[in-house]
Amino acid sequence: MSKKEFKWIVREELPSPLMFRRRKEYDECIEEFLNSDLESARVNIPGAKPRSLARLLVRRIEQKGLKDKVTVSVRKERIYLVRLKS
Repeated sequence: MSKKEFKWIVREELPSPLMFRRRKEYDECIEEFLNSDLESARVNIPGAKPRSLARLLVRRIEQKGLKDKVTVSVRKERIYLVRLKS
């Protein structure tokens, strides 16, 4: 069987879908930061799109009532958690 060349399509296998991220990962990320002595830190969750990650972190911070302790900052498509001064 010969491999036929196509003009407009590319022969490629469908990639497997990304795993659905649970709130637990985001909660663990926030707790890990709050338990550290860092003033700011970049968040690294593989496979998460930067804007979605930032939005979900903000939502979890609000739901947990931590708006006075930590905030989310976006710089050059990188997501940071920043400790707020009390």
